[in-house]
Amino acid sequence: MGQRANYILIENSLQTIYYNHWRANCITSDLYLGEKRFINFVRSCKVVTVFLDEVWVEGFVIVNIDKKTLYFWSLEFGTTSATSFYLKNLQGKWKNWSVNLLYNKMYDIEQILNIDYISQQKQFPLLINTADEVINDKVGEFGNTIIIITPIATHTTQLGNVSLAGILNFGEAVVDILLHKKEYPLPKEEEDKVFVTLIIDTVHKAIIIDNSEFGLWEQCQGKWNGYSFKMGDFGYIGALELANINTDQLAMTPEQIKIAFNGLIKPSKNFDPVGFAGKLLNENNDIKFSAGFFDSVQPRPNLIEKLNRTIGKLFSTKKDQ
Repeated sequence: MGQRANYILIENSLQTIYYNHWRANCITSDLYLGEKRFINFVRSCKVVTVFLDEVWVEGFVIVNIDKKTLYFWSLEFGTTSATSFYLKNLQGKWKNWSVNLLYNKMYDIEQILNIDYISQQKQFPLLINTADEVINDKVGEFGNTIIIITPIATHTTQLGNVSLAGILNFGEAVVDILLHKKEYPLPKEEEDKVFVTLIIDTVHKAIIIDNSEFGLWEQCQGKWNGYSFKMGDFGYIGALELANINTDQLAMTPEQIKIAFNGLIKPSKNFDPVGFAGKLLNENNDIKFSAGFFDSVQPRPNLIEKLNRTIGKLFSTKKDQ
């Protein structure tokens, strides 16, 4: 249980690895605190000697102080049309720095740090769906959007319980099955009912996925002979644009982008792992906690935040009286 993140500071050519148990889902707001406060926060985290395994890591940040380069990814980022707006404003918080979102997570980290990471990670076998399972799959409240571009027309369908991995692991023969599935209109971005978008372009022999999923192509590429593969956390609209699909009527409006942006930079409430552990123990006293569970390191509040918290407590006290 947790939101585990690794941070790396590179200074004077020396690399230090840090760990935090609860802040991976706060990376976008933590980075928005700016260069000085974020680096000070990282320095207060636990120093470790190895990176988290792929199955555990939910966020990663590299701060190269020597070169003034910032790289990051977070499972909670939720790439949308607001991404560019966030990155532009984040650049203003990290003046004179190169700010980079890593769309392929640990694949990108491996390249940047020039390390052998991916080959050392355990790959779990992917599910293989049967033809009947794909044919009879029903769309529920949420699902996956599948777009097939053929020489004749573009076919858009949706799946409910059949996963992206199940489709790709079926192999190229799945295309004919999908072409006979019910067609759906492309959803609008703000509807947020699509987990993954998979685009299969049979004209150019290309596959585009709007989600970076570890081990996917390594295990499936043998079943898609001659196909190129582009995977990354591009977001739904980003994937459509890569396939040259018009998104004018699908993307968020400027107002929706600002709302999403405010959600990305909103400071998270202070989390108390000790209190949380107490609640869990009340329900089940046999629970055992990992060594990092009680990690409570957070960015330190600035003067204005301290004043706001003090005022908030005063108002809360008056209401209780």
